[in-house]
Amino acid sequence: MSKNKKGRVSMDLTPKASRITEQEIQHWHEDFLNHCPSGRLDKQAFIEYYKKLYPREETNKSIEHIFHMIDVNNDGTVDFHELLIVIVLIDHLNDLESRLSFVFDIWDDSEDEHINQKELENMISAMYDRAGITDRKGDQHPKKRAKEIIAKLDISGDKKLSKEEFIIGCKNDPVIRNLFTPDT
Repeated sequence: MSKNKKGRVSMDLTPKASRITEQEIQHWHEDFLNHCPSGRLDKQAFIEYYKKLYPREETNKSIEHIFHMIDVNNDGTVDFHELLIVIVLIDHLNDLESRLSFVFDIWDDSEDEHINQKELENMISAMYDRAGITDRKGDQHPKKRAKEIIAKLDISGDKKLSKEEFIIGCKNDPVIRNLFTPDT
């Protein structure tokens, strides 16, 4: 997986690179065209289709972040190739480091290769939504949690997290890791 010059996710999606078969790709493509004969999904249609594929996975806010990340040509729609990126990443990211890298890329809204406090607050709020956590007062307030996480994981002292700091910190702290990758 790599980012193109606009910072959007791109990857070689051949079966060899992604470990998926031609038959799987063909099946997903047929289903995509049955759902969307035009071959393109706008943001709302993408959210609905994503929820069909992954009924209990993410909140609308998280899905919107995924949409913007995979809209490689930045045209406000997603084609099958762009959708296939999500399918491959979600279904075939088995190792923790790859999943954490994907989570980081989704929430790096500024595309500056760092997650600042506001981006981390948004990420925490979305993870709370996903987990059904409604008590967000005191120690559970996203702003407070974001400050604490940055203070704990920010090795460089720049008050934001690089991808490396995020991954290392999450790998070494099970509480933080479970917040951002609850299925691992």
